[in-house]
Amino acid sequence: MDKRERPEGAGAEGAGDPADPGRSSPEAAGVDPGVALLGPEEIRAVFAKAAERDDLQARLLRAQADLDNFRRREAAERRRAAEDEADRALAPVLDAIGSFHRAADAAERSRDLGALLDGVNLVLRELERRLADLGVSKIEGTGQALDPSSQQAILAEPTADHPPMTVLQVFAHGWRRGDRVIRPAQVKVAAPPAPAPDGAPPGGGAGSGAGEAAGESKE
Repeated sequence: MDKRERPEGAGAEGAGDPADPGRSSPEAAGVDPGVALLGPEEIRAVFAKAAERDDLQARLLRAQADLDNFRRREAAERRRAAEDEADRALAPVLDAIGSFHRAADAAERSRDLGALLDGVNLVLRELERRLADLGVSKIEGTGQALDPSSQQAILAEPTADHPPMTVLQVFAHGWRRGDRVIRPAQVKVAAPPAPAPDGAPPGGGAGSGAGEAAGESKE
């Protein structure tokens, strides 16, 4: 019985090629059976593809790193550009503050309010000129129809001398840069006059009554 079992056991322990008992199987040698069945040219092709894959992966990593560096540089440049733009916008304001200080010091020494007013107007004109250099212009509109896109009516005055919604007075100037409104102007507009009470002459009322009373007193 031992003689019948030993050939099978010997074959299992060797796990070799029946045609070549001295040759071990690919599994025993730790080699992928699929690779072990390839010829030399095919094996070289497999290694070439693996090297190509490694090269492409390295290129991808380098491209990703370059993209990250570009994004960081772009963000830094945008920050610097924004800071430079803010500095340019602040320059005329700082100049105006210095001019106001000089005008106030000169007026305090001379006690001349007229000179102070002239100095303030001079500073305002210079500041508006510097703003114009930055493309910023004043929004006026007195005597013109209200433009809701650039003017804000904060007060209405009944009057028959102007069409309704005509700008009568500018309380706070508005400012725009190109076509963009930075701050709308705050204005007073005309409103239709209130209807006269029954029996009162149009446009008269209290005013005409006061005139008649004054005339009677003179008589």
